[in-house]
Amino acid sequence: MASRKQQYSSLKLPYELVEEILYRIPIEALLRFKSVSKQWYALFNDRKRYMYTHLDLSKDRIMLVDKKSFQLSDPETKAFLLQPTPHELHNCNVLRTFHCDGLLLCECLQKGSCYGSRKLAVWNPVLSQVKWIEHSNPYRNLDVYGFGYDNVSRDNYKILRISNKDVFKIKGKSSEVEIYEFKSKLWRSVVVDATLECEPPWTYASMNGNMYWVNSRIFIQSFDFSTETFKTLCCVPDGVEWFSSDHSSLVLSGFGRERLSLLQRNEHVKIDVWVTNKVTDDGIVSWSKYFNVSIPDPPTLSPSLFNRCCSKYLVVKTNKILLWCEDVDERYVYTNVYEMGVEGLTKKQVEMTERARWDDYEKPCVSCVFVPSLVPVPE
Repeated sequence: MASRKQQYSSLKLPYELVEEILYRIPIEALLRFKSVSKQWYALFNDRKRYMYTHLDLSKDRIMLVDKKSFQLSDPETKAFLLQPTPHELHNCNVLRTFHCDGLLLCECLQKGSCYGSRKLAVWNPVLSQVKWIEHSNPYRNLDVYGFGYDNVSRDNYKILRISNKDVFKIKGKSSEVEIYEFKSKLWRSVVVDATLECEPPWTYASMNGNMYWVNSRIFIQSFDFSTETFKTLCCVPDGVEWFSSDHSSLVLSGFGRERLSLLQRNEHVKIDVWVTNKVTDDGIVSWSKYFNVSIPDPPTLSPSLFNRCCSKYLVVKTNKILLWCEDVDERYVYTNVYEMGVEGLTKKQVEMTERARWDDYEKPCVSCVFVPSLVPVPE
């Protein structure tokens, strides 16, 4: 009688079925499987065949980047991963991140300076790869960035930079637009036909290689990295106001991979969430109310002056979201995570990150919706 080991070794699944299984395995487990067989290793490193298919099937995670570590959590399984940041980032503070395909464009500040030396880096946290981007002109405090790709060739990643020369005049002709293309490793200027009304976006979303943000308090603006053009996507929903007071603010997010979502905390202790229909190049984009909830003491969504951990949220179930944002007491700023839905606030998880004093530039925390991937940082 054959041994169990012999019986097991004789069982072989069709390779197509093995691929389908591997597409759906969380990336944390995949990293341990790369040495299982040469066939699997070759599959994992085939970007066109495997990396992007696995990426498109992967679920969104919550990512928090602290001083020397980052936290990655799965909102459904509650799985939690804590890893150190790569040594390349230890001498700077990550102020803002822009996500695309499991890659993060990081706006960094040299440690020890308030408004001094700024740098750009592209980082894959899963692969622990970092690439510094040389600037054409010095990076400025009010520069606006975007990160996406050309849909003709998905691995043709690009960086958008809107440089505002005058911090007191950040509209129209005072802005210069540049594109960094990884394939050429060069910055080049982009001619903008329309007058830009571009403010540093506290709230933005990346979807299918394009960037979206709330602009000029009245509409959603996008940048198409394929055509390298700005577009007015749609107005915000009727009745929505942009920072009408210290207690009212907006947060833009993705809804699945083809729709946008908008959250508002208004003065009447109510949180409203809207979603769009499918966003297409030639279609009309409209909003519909997803849900609203009244909370006696809703969280503040506006970022504090010295901490760039801007509010983010993620739709995890029907009529339920995870919202993570700053809470401020008399001396400290720290990050809390809320789970809320039509039934109200159902969970509050505090102290996700190290507290940072208002006047402490050395301890910022940033957050983002993140999809882990095996896509390498472009060379």
